[in-house]
Amino acid sequence: MSEHRDKYYYRAKRERFNSRAAYKLLEISRKFGIPREGDHDLEIGSSPGGWTQVITEITGQEVFCVDKNSMKKVPGAIFLRGDITRPEFLDELRETMSSRGVQSFDGILSDAMSQTTGNTSIDHASSYLICQSVMSLSADFLREHGYVVVKHFQGDLTKTFFSEWGKRFTFSKITTVSASRKGSKEIYIIFKDYHPQN
Repeated sequence: MSEHRDKYYYRAKRERFNSRAAYKLLEISRKFGIPREGDHDLEIGSSPGGWTQVITEITGQEVFCVDKNSMKKVPGAIFLRGDITRPEFLDELRETMSSRGVQSFDGILSDAMSQTTGNTSIDHASSYLICQSVMSLSADFLREHGYVVVKHFQGDLTKTFFSEWGKRFTFSKITTVSASRKGSKEIYIIFKDYHPQN
């Protein structure tokens, strides 16, 4: 285990975060001011709940969490186990939103990533497809002027992805975070101020 991993792993244990990934979102929050107090957010790839803890702490609101895997209960989290690419699951999400009086989200945040294979091309393609699915949700679930954060394993399609989706937002930025493991191709893409008509 590297010193870099040790630092965030043990810090998460001390500060009772469910994962070291919490520090990635905390850094994004400091840099870009999202999520914000009072926001209603949708989180994709929520298990094991490190980001969920940060989101609920900052927003003070219930966060809707989605993952294919199970997740330990986090206070303030409404967890739905399912696949965002399946239409029947999106119907379930809409029903749950309606039951909680939520019509749309201020933000969609994704730390989702499939299991890496070690093959850069395969891992990038997988990440690209996940990010495309997350961004597609914005058309149906994101409020005007809302924001999206996605984790992305960079590669040949990164520039195209960033350019195409960036047209729908006033602000777009690629960033790295210090809690990512050394040598990782992991980046985070920030989109703010959504304009559906674009």
